[in-house]
Amino acid sequence: MSKRHVLYYFGAFFINLVIISIIFASSGLVPFGSNNFLSSDLGTQYLAFLTELRRQLVSGNFHLYLFSQSLGDNFFPVISYYLLSPFNLLLVLFSPKGVPAAANIIIMLKIAMMGVTMAYFLKFYFKKVRIANYMFTIAYSFCGFVASYFYDLMWLDALIMLPLVAIGVLKVIKQQKYVFYYFTILFSIIFNYYLGYMLCIFSLCFFIYVAMEQNLFQKHDKWRTIRNYLMTSVLAGMSSAVVLVPTLVGMLKTAKTSFNVLNYLPSARFGLEALTELGIGGNTFEQRLEHGPSVFMTSAILILLLSYFISVKISNKDKLNATLLLGILLISMFVTTFNTVWHMFQNPAGFPFRNSFIFSFVCIFIAYKAFDSGVLQETSTIVKSTCVAGILICIGYSTQWLLPKIIEQLGFATPNNQYDGRYFWLSLVCIITSGLILWALNRKQSLLFVMLLMVSFEVIANFNSVMSTASFGNQLIYRNEFDQEADILHEVKNKSHNGHRIIVSKSGLNKAFPDKYNNYNDPILFNINSVSLYSSTLNQDTLEMLHNLGYFSLNVRRISYYGGTNLTNALLGVNYQIRQWEDHYQVEKNFNAPTLGFMVNQDVYGFKMYSKRALDNQDRLWQSLNGTSTEYLRNVSLNSMQQSDVNNKTMYSYQLTTRASGPLYFYVSPMNYDTAKIYVNGKRVKTSPINVYSAATLHLGHFKRNQAVEVQILTNKSLDVNPNYFQSLDQPRFLDTVAKFRQNSLRISSDLNHDTVRGTINVKKASPMLFSIPYDNGWSARVDGKPVKIHKVVNNLMAINLKPGHHRVVLNYQVPGLKLGWIISIISVILFSGFILTVKSKDRSNKN
Repeated sequence: MSKRHVLYYFGAFFINLVIISIIFASSGLVPFGSNNFLSSDLGTQYLAFLTELRRQLVSGNFHLYLFSQSLGDNFFPVISYYLLSPFNLLLVLFSPKGVPAAANIIIMLKIAMMGVTMAYFLKFYFKKVRIANYMFTIAYSFCGFVASYFYDLMWLDALIMLPLVAIGVLKVIKQQKYVFYYFTILFSIIFNYYLGYMLCIFSLCFFIYVAMEQNLFQKHDKWRTIRNYLMTSVLAGMSSAVVLVPTLVGMLKTAKTSFNVLNYLPSARFGLEALTELGIGGNTFEQRLEHGPSVFMTSAILILLLSYFISVKISNKDKLNATLLLGILLISMFVTTFNTVWHMFQNPAGFPFRNSFIFSFVCIFIAYKAFDSGVLQETSTIVKSTCVAGILICIGYSTQWLLPKIIEQLGFATPNNQYDGRYFWLSLVCIITSGLILWALNRKQSLLFVMLLMVSFEVIANFNSVMSTASFGNQLIYRNEFDQEADILHEVKNKSHNGHRIIVSKSGLNKAFPDKYNNYNDPILFNINSVSLYSSTLNQDTLEMLHNLGYFSLNVRRISYYGGTNLTNALLGVNYQIRQWEDHYQVEKNFNAPTLGFMVNQDVYGFKMYSKRALDNQDRLWQSLNGTSTEYLRNVSLNSMQQSDVNNKTMYSYQLTTRASGPLYFYVSPMNYDTAKIYVNGKRVKTSPINVYSAATLHLGHFKRNQAVEVQILTNKSLDVNPNYFQSLDQPRFLDTVAKFRQNSLRISSDLNHDTVRGTINVKKASPMLFSIPYDNGWSARVDGKPVKIHKVVNNLMAINLKPGHHRVVLNYQVPGLKLGWIISIISVILFSGFILTVKSKDRSNKN
């Protein structure tokens, strides 16, 4: 590579790095200030996953099963979706508390690298290395998708790979070379299979476009090229089976497999208001869950794109080819059916139009073709394109402003119309200014630097339009609170046994976050075994089981620790509950729970749960585990119930008499604790630091048997005269059973930071051992070195049968599908190697 080319690529990297540094510095983000982007998925999900990856990289202890994922789960789907970017290796340079800062730096480096690969594509396609290329590399690297979703940092790798995939397609068609294309598809899927799948679809669309451009379909050897392209594509996809197969097996256990026919109906996804996305400030961070396609590409690129279709310098054939490619990509976003297919046959839960970056890339590519064809020499074309660009923005904002007004005037609804009129005027000014610079650029090339500054200004302004509505966390507070919580959890873990779980009911870490932080993934963050999880990979059976036991679940991606009782804590091995109190942590409860494996009665095999009957499920389950009909949770005696209207809500007053000594629990499904107020004997009960919008078990206090209790509930929900709402745990009887289970627990000797659970136990009577570990066919069990069958019990837990005597129990976990994935990948690599040798052999024969 010549020195000139090295400087060219370095320039693309450096310019992008400077721009993103300006953007981050203007918001005081690390490393330019103490602010951090601890919002949205970056703060609630990726931060914990990156911290766990760093832990494994630094320790060298790689394991694919995490007990910190709710009750425990396969970690491979998390790795394949969130963590396979090579940039994540930089995490080893940071401490655990510095991971948020590491995430910012990784984002900056990825955006800078987008400029390099885009520069490579422009050089490869147009055979030109010039300063003007940077105008297009900047537009691509800071396109609307990047500005809208930069904090979803695992998606950014796809934008680095997209230009390389396009080069791979060009090499296949123009040079009959396949190795580069093979590896770009392979790595695109490995780095992030979700957007990698989209790049595979793009590859096909771009292949057809280039084939039409190069008149491939009129050539006599067209079938050879098509066959070899398809063969390479298939083998590249199959070579990634080591990632795809185990991920597919894991994801089939989540709610991602749900089918909704509405997602496939040919309805429109957006209207003319989406044209606002072409200008600055088309959407904001507040609108991240629902907005039009993020297709911002700067005014200069938009004008050049329109010029391509107006200019007489461009042939009708080229215009038609470009129209077909852009049309396919546009329709794929506009029509719900195709949009669902592009998103791996699932409607995105927020963050819509995740394929919009592909549309932006093609627009920028077509704009460069217009620039390279000399459209700047046509004054009328630039003027017309500038006017059309301005009209499109006007139509978008008029639609966004006018239609809601009409709807409101007609009395149908009061719209939530969020838009900032200042961005409309700024977009118009930028369009006019860019049009003037492009017009003058043909006469004075020195204005190219002015154009670069204009493009840079626009991408910074658009990026800041997103940042302006986002709230930032504080890295200094995060570091301090992380240290405090890590220290106390380390101390508590040392007091506890390996097979126990810990719940942090109030964390000081929340002070560092800008919005309400619900601590779902703190177990992963601090490497403790607990109950909660927030992840797209959450096992649906585990979610349903815990929800049926009374734990709160906001949606299919979240399960909270909130809603547990003394009984479920014993079942799941929750030994400690701690919380921060006045800037220090204290252990609130020690449940003396059994470990995650303990001996139970044979009745466990026949137990089934019922939906929306959490307390009943708990009582029947405890009876099954003990092999008795004893009531452990007993309904109260309901003496009376009165109701009255209070501020458009209903106050229900229950007069109760307890029938057991112990904690009193309340459960109704559904029940919105966030809008309700609950009083016990006149004192308000704190429901939860988490906004509980649906069912969860609520602890009302500790009472003696035959004690009179008044419970008042102010709510919008209609309640009945039902004693099942309130149940007391018979604490003395319950504690006797807990002591028995604890005495018959597995003595775990492994640290659970490996894919193995080892322990010993003395069994007095042949019976099942229940594991509070979710059932997974990746687990295998051996007792005294001999394999035994694992049974699925309690809807989604595991059990094995043990005979009397002293036993050594070992559970080993292997990721389901991983071995098959390796086999397919290895075979595919061998087949591709053979394919390449065959192609080269035929090429030599043809030359001879």
